[in-house]
Amino acid sequence: MKEQLNYQQMPVIHQQVAGIDIGSKFHVVAVGDNPKTDVKEFGVSTKALFEIALFLKENDVQHVAMEATGGYEKPLVSVLQQEGFDVLVTAGANTKNYRRFKSDVSDAIHIRTLHQLGLLPPIFITDEFATTIRPLVRMRQSLIEDGADYIRRIQKTLRLINVRLDATLTDSTSVSGLAIIKAICEGEEDGAILAALVDKHCKKTPAELTQLLTGNWTPSIRLQVQSSYRLYQAVQAEMTRLDAELDRLFTEHTQHLPRAEATKKKPRKHRNAPKVAVEQYARQMLGVNLHEIPGFGRTAILTLMSEVGESIHRFNSAKAFAKWLGFTPNNKASGGKLLSRKTLKNKSNLPNTFRQVANSIGNMKDSNPLVNFFRRVAFKSSRKKAITATARKLAVLVYTMLKRGEAYQPEKLERDQEQVKVMQIRKIKKNLHKFGISIQDLGWTVDFQTA
Repeated sequence: MKEQLNYQQMPVIHQQVAGIDIGSKFHVVAVGDNPKTDVKEFGVSTKALFEIALFLKENDVQHVAMEATGGYEKPLVSVLQQEGFDVLVTAGANTKNYRRFKSDVSDAIHIRTLHQLGLLPPIFITDEFATTIRPLVRMRQSLIEDGADYIRRIQKTLRLINVRLDATLTDSTSVSGLAIIKAICEGEEDGAILAALVDKHCKKTPAELTQLLTGNWTPSIRLQVQSSYRLYQAVQAEMTRLDAELDRLFTEHTQHLPRAEATKKKPRKHRNAPKVAVEQYARQMLGVNLHEIPGFGRTAILTLMSEVGESIHRFNSAKAFAKWLGFTPNNKASGGKLLSRKTLKNKSNLPNTFRQVANSIGNMKDSNPLVNFFRRVAFKSSRKKAITATARKLAVLVYTMLKRGEAYQPEKLERDQEQVKVMQIRKIKKNLHKFGISIQDLGWTVDFQTA
């Protein structure tokens, strides 16, 4: 006889629970275990979503559980949260490890039962304001990528007639690069005139620039460049409109909050950085100045506000936050053997943003605790691992600042660096003792007595 799960032997954690099986064309809601009387099917229209909320209220439901199903659950989650329900969204994999018959009705009942028993771990759901600005921030990132793609098309088109804009300038979207593209669109073909548009600080000589910008022009080539440049300008105009809307939303959200003190550190100028004082808004909302963290500019702060917002407290610890971002191994062991160390997948833009900040820290020429940490890991392992390790360190730092309301304190990181030095000195002393070598034999004058 097949073994069956006996849920009655387990204690009930949540009372007054409903389970919802999410679908693309209809949702199935279970408020009890009887498939004939306790389960009802609803549509996916806005009216149907409010009917679900009414049905749950009529059955005295307080807690609602559902699977994350390709985004189809998001409108329903929003409606239920507005109506005051405690909503839990879990990953689909968390409900598939229990033996059962498969149908929409049985799925809804099954989800309800698992949530009653406290067996469903929730996925992270951010606050309402972050949910509002997230689509705009993600659209903005898509526009940045589209703009870069149009510039690449212009470079590729010009290479067909041997006009090497990519070899002339490191950045084709610089002031000089855009001036050259604009002149080409207006009909200029003379390489010497195009070379004169390049900034005087360029290392190449005017003769070299003229040779690189002289080509065999055809009308079709100019038409392609004009088309790509118009699309690039349209993308820039859309980004300006998005920045204005984000500024309006932040202003509206923070108008009732105490005004934060202006940040002393000026934001670093970057072409694609948002034209919104997001560091000031974040300081009003979160109570800390994230802009003080090296490499943490407006783009990083805006991404953090849109992906996590004011909901950092929903992570139990800094380790949980770093694991959610995919910066720590997700160890799976059985029988004393490590089966897998794959990190968790995170589809948000935040992990990539932390990695970009970590990469910029690795490129910094000045010395600070984060730069020193990056260089030490890169020397010991590789730059790729150093980026991930520094990104994790940044995530822990941001979590600690937001959770405790603390300012950025580089002296704490410096103390950690001193501890690392002490450990390295002890290791050197241990190795010297192992091979029977004394400090005097090497002629060193370093005082190792402190370690």
